[in-house]
Amino acid sequence: MKKLVFVLLFTLLGCQASEPESAPAANQAKTEPAPLTQTAAPHGDLFSVRLSAPEQVKVNAIFTMEAELKNTADRTLEIMTGKPVFYYVIQDSDGNADPITRIEIGVMRPMDQDDVILEKHPYRFKTPGVYEVTAVAEFTLQGEEGNDQVYKLETDRRKIEALE
Repeated sequence: MKKLVFVLLFTLLGCQASEPESAPAANQAKTEPAPLTQTAAPHGDLFSVRLSAPEQVKVNAIFTMEAELKNTADRTLEIMTGKPVFYYVIQDSDGNADPITRIEIGVMRPMDQDDVILEKHPYRFKTPGVYEVTAVAEFTLQGEEGNDQVYKLETDRRKIEALE
């Protein structure tokens, strides 16, 4: 009897249909546009990004990278970002990446004209070598009537040499 109940339960659970969580409902239109990518040049005269970092550092010495997101539009904009705004990708000469990610998402921020979000990030290299660093800001520009626009702005790559 226990075997019959087990087989019946197993059959019922195995026959349930489920949709993947990422699939949109059939009656909903997907309105989220594809992310836009750029380097340090302004994007559509709305935003610019920049990364400052030293060219040389000592191994095991803490240094600071500064990433900047600037509102270059002629008006105040409201964006939804993560916290921090930027995440960093650090790549060694072999192409191995060490991403530094964000810890929070969904932070609403108004940005006045010429407003700058400047973030400082401490880091240290444990082994000597040449590394490439880039900072990426992913955020949503809040539009009128739900016409939000997703941005993914990447800074120019910076080379940092870690010396003994």
